[in-house]
Order: sequence, then C-alpha cells, then structure tokens
Amino acid sequence: MFRPRVDGLFARLMLAQMVLTLAVGVLFWAWLTVARARAASEPYAQLWAANLSAAAIRPAGEDDSLASPGYPVHRSLNEPSGVWFLPLRFGVFFGGYFMDQLAMRGVVADRCMLGLQGDATLWLHVLPPGRQAVWLSLPTPPVWPMWSGPNIVVTLIALSLVGGMSWTFARRVTRPLEQLRQRMSMGAMAHAPHDSHVSADAPAEVLAIESDYNKLIARLRTAERERALLLAGVSHDLRTPLGRIRLAAEMLPATPEMQPDLAIITRNVDHAGRLIDSFLDFVRAGSLPMDETVDLVAVARSVVARFEREPWELRLEVHGRDRLVLQRANGLLVDRLIFNLVDNAFKHGRAPVSVSLGHDGQALILDVCDLGPGLPGGTGAMLEAFARGDTSRGVPGSGLGLPVVQQVVDRLGGTLQFTHDVSGHRARVTLV
Repeated sequence: MFRPRVDGLFARLMLAQMVLTLAVGVLFWAWLTVARARAASEPYAQLWAANLSAAAIRPAGEDDSLASPGYPVHRSLNEPSGVWFLPLRFGVFFGGYFMDQLAMRGVVADRCMLGLQGDATLWLHVLPPGRQAVWLSLPTPPVWPMWSGPNIVVTLIALSLVGGMSWTFARRVTRPLEQLRQRMSMGAMAHAPHDSHVSADAPAEVLAIESDYNKLIARLRTAERERALLLAGVSHDLRTPLGRIRLAAEMLPATPEMQPDLAIITRNVDHAGRLIDSFLDFVRAGSLPMDETVDLVAVARSVVARFEREPWELRLEVHGRDRLVLQRANGLLVDRLIFNLVDNAFKHGRAPVSVSLGHDGQALILDVCDLGPGLPGGTGAMLEAFARGDTSRGVPGSGLGLPVVQQVVDRLGGTLQFTHDVSGHRARVTLV
C-alpha cells in the first residue's frame, strides 16, 4: 500500500498544524451542537409536549397522524420498518435533553431515534400511563448546523486564513534551518565559499547552532591546515636525505658484489620518493585553488600516454564530444584524479583497462573499468587515508590513491561510485 512520506520539517509542521486545526474545528462543532441542543430542547419540548401526549393516548383505530403546529405527528404501534435509524439516547446528541424536558411535561419516552431515509424525522418510543407503548414521529429540530452557501464561503475563508498563517509560520521556522543546512553542506567541501548565513531574526536555538558550527569549522580548518603543513614539511625535509642517499649509492663502486645492495638501496629510495609524492598529492588535493578551466579529454589523453601501455592493455574512449570542459577546476588535481584511478586499476585489478569519457546531457561521466575483482572490503573504509585491503598488502603503495580521488571529486562537486558485475570492476566519477 502506498504511504506518502513526510520527511521535511516544513511538511511536518504544516501537517501538524492542519491536523490540530481540524481537531479544534471538530471539537468546536461538537461543542456548538451540544450548546444548540441544550438551548433548543426546552422550547421544542414545550411546543410538542401537548400534541405528543394527545397522539399517544388516541385509540388504535383512529387516524395515525395528528396535525401539530403545521406538521403531522405520525404514530405506529410497532417499530417503523424501512427506515435507517441513528440512536439519539445520549445527551450530546440532543435526544437525552429532549426526553428529559418531555418527561417534565408528562410525556415519558425511553428511546429516541433519528430516521435518515428521505426527510429526516425524530422518532420517540412513548410510554403513556396505562396504555400500550407507541412510536411517534415529528420533524427534526434545528439543532445540527446546516451547510448553506454563506457557511461554506465562511468555512473556506477560514481554512484559507489558517493555511496561509500555518505556511508563514512553518516557513519562518524552517527557513533558518534550511539556510544552515545549505551552509553545512557547502562547508563539507574544504574550500567552498560560505556566503550563506542564517538571518539575524532566526530563533535563538538556530543562532546558537550556527555559532557552534562556525567554531567547529574553524577548528577543523585549523587542524586541516596544520596537518597539511606537517605533511608538506615532512615530505619536503625527507627529499634532501633521500637525495643524498641516492647520490652516495651512485658514487659507490659498481662492482659485481655491490650491485645487489645498490639495487636494493635505489629501489627503496624510489619507493620512499613515491610515498612522498603521494603525501604531497594528498596535501594538494585539499589546498590547491579551483580556479581553472580544464579540458577533461586533453587531461585524460595525457594521463593515458604517460602509462606507455599497449592499446589492448589501456585505451581511451571519448563519446559524443571532443572537448569536455570543467569550470572552476584545477588541471593538476584532475590529472591526479584520472591517474590514480588508472594506477589503482592496474595495481589491484587486471588488464585490459579502459578510460571512458562522455556527457549525459546534465553531467560529465568518467569511467575507469578493469577485469579485477573490485575493491576489497567496504568502499567507505577504502576511501579513508592510509587504508589498504588485505589483498593489497603485498602491492607497493601508500593507501592515499583513492582518498586523493575522493577529495578531488568532492571539491569538484561530483560523486564517486564503484560497481562490480560479470564484466569487471567500474569506478565512475560524475561531475555536474
């Protein structure tokens, strides 16, 4: 069964106010009905008591109707058939009040029913003293509100006013929260502009949340800046001793006995250099300005060419357009984005690897596919810095390739998805 979801705070406030208004309206209608019943029962009983008493004691063979102030009183010894009845014994439905007033005037009735077939009529089971009980009917009193044209107009105007006031109130309450949510969403990107501010007339609780959020963002930015400075400083300072080690290794005599040791030294220095480059990429991914216009096709061709692989191992496919332009981007970061995805496909997947670029009318699509088994473990865990799957322990790397990709995608305002099926593993980047 379809059940519409009401997830937004604005929708919930509107629904709550409409339900509350409806409940108050129903209660007011019930109170008005009870008040009118109390007010009408006494004069109505006084009007009809004598005629009901006369009709109740008439002989059974006489006419079953008796003219009463312009209306006939119908009589029946048995409960009328073919009429749908609504019991009115309880006082809230007028019947109890009316029977009490009649009893005070000598007309005793133990049942009161409302006949709803055709014209509504009021039926009373009257118990005349020393005679057989009889059913008597009379026109319904003017107790229940009637839906006339003016009543409908007034009701519609009232509902419109309540709806408008509810909408204004709900929007006034939820708009500051929506502004704060948008600002938080923008703040999720490390260097997104923060032009959206909560209005000064927002509730005190929302202003307090914004103040605490600003303090949190300031602390996070400070921590991020200090981490970037630490990584950059350490990476820069490590290059000098690594360069000296390489230089010393190259100056050693290239004797057959020294060749294995020199190869180990050179290999470890190269590995350390790659780790330093990964650290710097991670720092740049969150710090370089996004103020360039980048051709995604040109960058992808450059990246594919640098791998120097055979066409059957690595190929580039461009669908639709020869140029796919990214605004507010950074060429180096886009380069690292594509390079890391392709490098990850070769290290942890299986050739052939394909890089596909296209445009679906709304967003740029970058796919990097391989025949590997896909990401080990949960995708979320593999996007954290320095995280590596068990199957990747023996593969050289720093655990920063995919985190750099995720940072760049976030700063470009896109999404990163990984899927796997019978055709292999696919990493898809969608850039709006």
